[in-house]
Amino acid sequence: MKKIFRTTIFVVCMASCVLSGYAQIGYQISLLNTATGEPRANETVNVTVKLTNKDGEVIFTGSQSATSNDFGVLSLTIGDTNTFKNVDFSKLPFFVEVSANGVMIGKSQVLSVPVAEAANSLVPSFTKEELCSKQWVYRKASYLEFNMDGTGKDVHVNYYADGTEKGRTIYDITYEIEGNTIYVYYIEESGVKYVVIYRLCKGVLYIQAS
Repeated sequence: MKKIFRTTIFVVCMASCVLSGYAQIGYQISLLNTATGEPRANETVNVTVKLTNKDGEVIFTGSQSATSNDFGVLSLTIGDTNTFKNVDFSKLPFFVEVSANGVMIGKSQVLSVPVAEAANSLVPSFTKEELCSKQWVYRKASYLEFNMDGTGKDVHVNYYADGTEKGRTIYDITYEIEGNTIYVYYIEESGVKYVVIYRLCKGVLYIQAS
């Protein structure tokens, strides 16, 4: 029976674990059966991972064997104790590329940065005026707009297959600034809020945690 490897949550978090002070990148992929769409549970595969910067320079490449869980999900990490030791964080964003058993899964932008290693690249603080002066793109077709009164918008642009704009989904937000960290509170229809933490690094906004 033919198999397919499909990503569900390609890059889940950064700095998911720390070895000798140097962070690894944690991520997950899902193994699915083409014919049935069912997860391929408890299956062992060989995974190859490559991490590059915005210029296409290779930061890390490596292979490992992993076994999916009962839901067909593989939980893996990128790098070792020295992976980010000499990385140039001025060349953000980073990208991770994954293949399983020789089948290319895809390439995705890393949406956060290893906090311990990037500390010297992070701006120490910024003002509300600077935050409100521009749109902040944090992933493809998604950006944040901040207002001086502590409110703002999170805008997701949707596209048709031919690349033309289909429409926009806009979320109301409020925010707080602490140093180089922005706490963004999302307002749902029920009135319940959830928070996403962003960090500013080399003029680029990254998701730190949610």
